[in-house]
Amino acid sequence: LLSMGIDAQQLRRLIEGGDNSYIRCAGFLFIRFGLAPDQLWFWLGEYVLDDDELPAKDVEKNMSIGEYVECLMTQDRYYSTVLPRLPASTKRQLEVHLAGVPQCRKRAQANLRLLDVYSQKGLRIEALLEDGGWHAGESVGLADSAQSRHKLRVRIDGSERETTVHLGRVILADDRHGPPGGLNRPRSRRSRSRSPVDWTRDKGRSNAELLEELRKREQDRAVCSSKSDYARRPVSFKVALPMEQGSASHRLIQDETSVASTKRADFRDRSRSPLQARGKEHSVEYQARMRQLFEKYGMAKGSEVDASRRRSDLEVPDVMRLG
Repeated sequence: LLSMGIDAQQLRRLIEGGDNSYIRCAGFLFIRFGLAPDQLWFWLGEYVLDDDELPAKDVEKNMSIGEYVECLMTQDRYYSTVLPRLPASTKRQLEVHLAGVPQCRKRAQANLRLLDVYSQKGLRIEALLEDGGWHAGESVGLADSAQSRHKLRVRIDGSERETTVHLGRVILADDRHGPPGGLNRPRSRRSRSRSPVDWTRDKGRSNAELLEELRKREQDRAVCSSKSDYARRPVSFKVALPMEQGSASHRLIQDETSVASTKRADFRDRSRSPLQARGKEHSVEYQARMRQLFEKYGMAKGSEVDASRRRSDLEVPDVMRLG
């Protein structure tokens, strides 16, 4: 995909296609690797509430497309591959958008049971818009959207323009449709048990509280809580690089390989035991000391013996014994 040069319309068809979830994931990976960080939410924000299941073999529970997209925007690795680094400003903006996503997923699952209610026109609702606030309005009808992303056409009070909102960002505010099962009936003062939350009418916690909790959780994850949580060895340049960049990339890989081999040789030299190094030093000192002793005593003594022999040959007369 990175070498095909697809346009925006082709990319949109790729991630919208409902025939195969893995094909959609390939499009999401292309967006994460190939597009600028400031365009991630524009392309991926629409799909964080997608409930289409993605069959996974290495986990116990299947992951939804929405959870898959959220992981691409929050994590630094895709299995063993390092994802492109996101600027700190982009991370903070994504945290603001993603803080309330878990609550919206629960609300979407609850609202799916009331599709016949939301299909009525003039139903009083409250919608969570992009500005982070809840706005009162009325429903116009269900939008023609994908089955994995149910949306509602609403008209906000004071505005004549219709807005399309995901069901996970809508709650009921109409008294004509009471909560099923009497979930909002008053509890006894002596009762300490918590009643289940009616996500069709409950706004949940504020986005500021959820954002603070998310950042605290990310901070705790970045700190080593035990001695077993140590930093792993960073991956090599060849693994971290998403694609080849031509001859320059090949030269960089060769340079890294040569440097790595030099470092390994230095490491082998440094890895020798102190006893082996001391034994080698002793052998050198021993040879030098023996050489000095040989030069001092061996050669000097031999030269003195030769000199004495020469003097005796000159000064002492020859003796011949007869008989």
